[in-house]
Amino acid sequence: MIDRIKLIVLLILFSLNGVYAQENNATRDTVTVFGIPLVIEKDTVEYWKTSANINLNVQQIGLINWTAGGEPSIGIGTIIEGNAKYEKNNTVWDNRARIAYGVLRQGDDSNRFEKTDDNLLLSSKYSQKFSETILMTSQLLFSTQMAKGFKEESAPGGGTQRVLISDFMAPGYLQASHGISYRKGDEFDITLSPFSGRFTFVLNDSLANEGAFGVDPGQMVRSEAGISLTGTIKKNIVENVEFRVAGNLFSNYERFPSTVVNLLATFNLKVNNYIGATVSTQLIYDEDVQITFDDGTQGPGIQLKNVINVGFNLGF
Repeated sequence: MIDRIKLIVLLILFSLNGVYAQENNATRDTVTVFGIPLVIEKDTVEYWKTSANINLNVQQIGLINWTAGGEPSIGIGTIIEGNAKYEKNNTVWDNRARIAYGVLRQGDDSNRFEKTDDNLLLSSKYSQKFSETILMTSQLLFSTQMAKGFKEESAPGGGTQRVLISDFMAPGYLQASHGISYRKGDEFDITLSPFSGRFTFVLNDSLANEGAFGVDPGQMVRSEAGISLTGTIKKNIVENVEFRVAGNLFSNYERFPSTVVNLLATFNLKVNNYIGATVSTQLIYDEDVQITFDDGTQGPGIQLKNVINVGFNLGF
């Protein structure tokens, strides 16, 4: 009996404390225990923040007896982005995914669709806070493409031929790193990692036998140890226009300061909840990637890709 009285007193005190707190926060639940109404505070803190965006565009040009000339064409492109971030006390876990794919066909139905965009990026970053701006960070970055890539080259007997130059996981890149991050809200986040490992995968037999993308001929994986600098800058330029730059620099200790550069700059323009546009530019430089230039020579060079998507946009 005494234990029950103690419990009732304790519940009454808890109830009074809940009623007092209710004056400062309206997010409360009321339950009844032993006939006594108790006001219980809800947990209103959201530790997960998630977002996603899908952009789909279709372009079609039809020409019939068009005296100005030209060719009919149809193009389809899509960009899918998602982000999931967990932050509680001193722990921050940030995950991001980006898929971009586009195809274009010029001429009639007898012509094939050619790939115009193909990119798969995944990142996961786990941090422990020293402060709100300085964190210790471990992260994984992965990138590849989803379909085979071809290039038209001169054939030995004259004319041109389609040559396979890339494929899914050929190349594929996985970078694991550990270092120190500096962040300023959601607008600026940069990580310097003196302990970084970079793995290059070429899982297509013909490309691996050629020693493509820096792997030794006949091998499918190349590993490197070095230092990396990764970061993201995000800024709202004007209303409904967001500018975002994501970059990754990696330097192999054996060849320092030779650096692999991968930068992606994106403008996201929102017309309304369903119409939007993205304008992106990606720059890559890697001395291990041999590029065949228009004059037939080969060597490292700057890779540049510009993509404009205007069409249906869904964000949530």
